[in-house]
Amino acid sequence: MKKVMIYLLPGMMLLGATQNSMGQKPGVKELLNKVSNFYLNESKYHIDMTFTMYRGIKGDEVTESYTGTMEKNGSYSKNSISGTLVYRFPKAQVIVDNTSKKLIYSKLNTSTQNYPIDLKAYMTHYEKSQVLDKGSQWVCEFVSTQNSFSKLPYGKVLLYINKSDYRVTKQILYFSNLIPFQEKGTTNVVQDYGRLHIDLAYNFDKNIEKKELKHFILPTASNKIQPQKDFANYQLIDQTEYNK
Repeated sequence: MKKVMIYLLPGMMLLGATQNSMGQKPGVKELLNKVSNFYLNESKYHIDMTFTMYRGIKGDEVTESYTGTMEKNGSYSKNSISGTLVYRFPKAQVIVDNTSKKLIYSKLNTSTQNYPIDLKAYMTHYEKSQVLDKGSQWVCEFVSTQNSFSKLPYGKVLLYINKSDYRVTKQILYFSNLIPFQEKGTTNVVQDYGRLHIDLAYNFDKNIEKKELKHFILPTASNKIQPQKDFANYQLIDQTEYNK
């Protein structure tokens, strides 16, 4: 189930300008805009993420659990999940895959934002949505009528949003198709539905080290790039070469 991370990294962040009263339920678009503004307006944060995979649409059978982090310091950000690190700079991105020993470099559009959750995708791909009032949190529910894992791996998504500042505290992803699970204590593999819980814990006081692009790649005399010496045994993939 490590492939789950692939769907989360590219899109994984957003604070609110206009304050709603706690008793007034916002619309979905209005609420997501406030969530977006939260992450845009916060200059620094560190987020510890816990990923817990459950077998079945309901129930408490945990089949896998792993952790990740996401942090921002000004225009610099870093995401880390299970051996893969994504560094974002004002005009470039570097992915360090320590498992396959790859260094992937690409340029970024200056308007591209780095959010822990791809909020825009929810409004684009999910036909049904609503906001639920759950005490101190709003819950955004997105449901799709599509049933194609390749196009939309999650048939339903729940976003738990803190009412006081509009940060996302939890995300639950319900897989739209059957996926393989290994039965405990056996080698048997069974097909079942699954759901992934992602819990987010925030630390706004943590010291965040800012790396620079030169820590990963260096220019050559022929106007190309090469890995910095710490990544000399990594395969460098320059995606800017494919986009010329």
